Amino acid sequence: MVSGKRFQPRVFTALSLFATGLILAFTGIICYLKPPSRIAEWINWRFLGLEKHFWEALHTVFALLFVIAALTHVIYNRRALLMYMRLRLEQGRQYWRELTAAFGITAAFVLITLLNIFPAGPIMDLSDRLSEGWGANSKAPAIARIEKFPLATYCRLMEIDLVTAMHQLELAGIEGVSPDAPVRDIAHTNGIPPIEIGLILETWVAIP
Repeated sequence: MVSGKRFQPRVFTALSLFATGLILAFTGIICYLKPPSRIAEWINWRFLGLEKHFWEALHTVFALLFVIAALTHVIYNRRALLMYMRLRLEQGRQYWRELTAAFGITAAFVLITLLNIFPAGPIMDLSDRLSEGWGANSKAPAIARIEKFPLATYCRLMEIDLVTAMHQLELAGIEGVSPDAPVRDIAHTNGIPPIEIGLILETWVAIP
C-alpha cells in the first residue's frame, strides 16, 4: 500500500547526503589508484567501463552535490544545531579538553598535508607509486599524450622513419593510416588502444 504522507525534504536531504557521501568515497578511491593521464590515454585505461576523465568528473560533481546536501542539511536543522551548540557552550568548561583536541587535530592534519610530511607524505607517495605502476609494462613514451599528435609528428618526435612506420602498420592490418591522422584516432578506428600502435612499431627504423 502506497503511503499518503507528503514528500519529506529533511529525509530526502539526509538520504542524499548519505548517498553522495558513499559515491564520493568510492570515486575518491578510484582517483587515488588511477594511472596518470599520459598512461591512462596511452593504454586506454578503464574501470567498470568508464575512462579516467569520467571518474574525475564523477568525483568533482558528487563533491559539489555533497557540499550542497550538507549545507541544506544544516539549514533544515539549524535550530536543533544552534540549541546543541548553546548547550555545549554552556558545558564548554567540562569538555574543553575534547574541544581543544578536536580543533587541534584538525588543524594539525591541515598543516601536515600542506607540508607533505607523515602521514600525508607517505599516503600521497603510495598513490604516486600505484599510479605509475600502471605504466610499468606499458612502454609509455616519454612525451606525454603523444598519441594526440598526427602520425607524421609522432614519428618525427620518436625518431622513426614515417614510410617504414606506415608500411609496418599496413602489414599489421591497421586501417585509416595517414600521416595527418592522430595516432589516437588510428587506434580508435581499429578498436585498439594507442599502446597497440606503439607495440606494432617496436621495430622502428630510426631516421638517418
